[in-house]
Amino acid sequence: MTQPMYPAVVPLLSAGSPPGPHFPVGGPVPAEDLVGREPYMRSTTTRLSEGEHLLIAGPRRIGKTSVILEVLRRLRRMGAVTAYVDCLGATDIRGLAERLAGSLLASVEGKEGAIEDARAIASGLRARGRIRYEHLELVMPLVREASAQRAFEIGLDVPRAVAQRTGRRVVVALDEFQAAGRLGPRVFDVMRSRFQAQRGVAYAFLGSEEGILEQLFGEKGRPLYRFAVAHDLAEAGGHRFGIDPADWHAYLVRKLRQKRIAIGETEVDRMLDATGGHPQDTMQLCAALYHFMREQGLRTVTSELVAIAYEVALRELERPFALHWSDLGTQKYLQAVAKRIARGEPLYAARPDGDVPRAEVLRAVTSLRARGLVVRTGRGRYDYLEPMFAEHVRRLDVAPGIVPSR
Repeated sequence: MTQPMYPAVVPLLSAGSPPGPHFPVGGPVPAEDLVGREPYMRSTTTRLSEGEHLLIAGPRRIGKTSVILEVLRRLRRMGAVTAYVDCLGATDIRGLAERLAGSLLASVEGKEGAIEDARAIASGLRARGRIRYEHLELVMPLVREASAQRAFEIGLDVPRAVAQRTGRRVVVALDEFQAAGRLGPRVFDVMRSRFQAQRGVAYAFLGSEEGILEQLFGEKGRPLYRFAVAHDLAEAGGHRFGIDPADWHAYLVRKLRQKRIAIGETEVDRMLDATGGHPQDTMQLCAALYHFMREQGLRTVTSELVAIAYEVALRELERPFALHWSDLGTQKYLQAVAKRIARGEPLYAARPDGDVPRAEVLRAVTSLRARGLVVRTGRGRYDYLEPMFAEHVRRLDVAPGIVPSR
């Protein structure tokens, strides 16, 4: 049996850590760069601290992970024991259980290594002494269990055991939760049977496949029906992606002023129009603009500079967008319908590129909505949540060197 190293927690910046990028992209974002999220984070922290289970569903790349990591940090400051588990990273149910248990003990001890030490002791080897034995006792039954199914059940009981032993609130965040269902049969049934009897433990379920999560938590007969309360990040405060444009204005002016770069409201509006206010795409555009201006020694943002930075950011996003587009090719007609939506074309009319049966159009639209890519804007009309991805799709059939107008 392989013995992979299961990372327990995502490390957080300490006071002595070197500063990160001025406009961070491609990973968890520090609290000061979580634009417009403060009211949501306060509410989430309070609700989890009081033992409420939350469902945090929303499109990919809008900051769910960054937000929950900051919430967990605040909960630890309040005395809670926390765990963060990325379900996409687990390859089987035993691995998922070990990630959960290891993350909890890392929170208790302030350092990682519980699973590795416990596995060494179970094998008759000498542990490295990273975790106190009184806490290793909590995971010894897990690593010694031969049955993967039984080990999974034991691991799911660790949050309850930690809450009882420490007398502290335990908060567990399960990211991309829908992926856990692919690890084996009846995974969600087992989770519900274990979770519902636990006292002193609160769960946050995060995920990007909103259709699956809505079924899991919203349909009668499903194992997790009404187990968690929906706490929408994408529409918090009634704003697109949950961020008030005024917060973007204040953030951009402040961040660029720190580097002695001036930007006006018109240019900020142009940036938000280009990205639709999508958190990661807007940050990508900000980073491209900042680096270009720094390299050129420029001090005032203009509309022309925003246009240049947009093209740079779009090129930087080309690879992840291409992978995303390739994934859409796994379902027949999905790419054809996705192109029609990007171009603003009628979905059901006959096209030179070939007809798509009406039933297949409906199936494709349902799939695109479930993936969090498009939203309905009217009868038979849809639009992309992420304008820069829509622009990438529009350019797929454009000859090199030709830049379409926006």
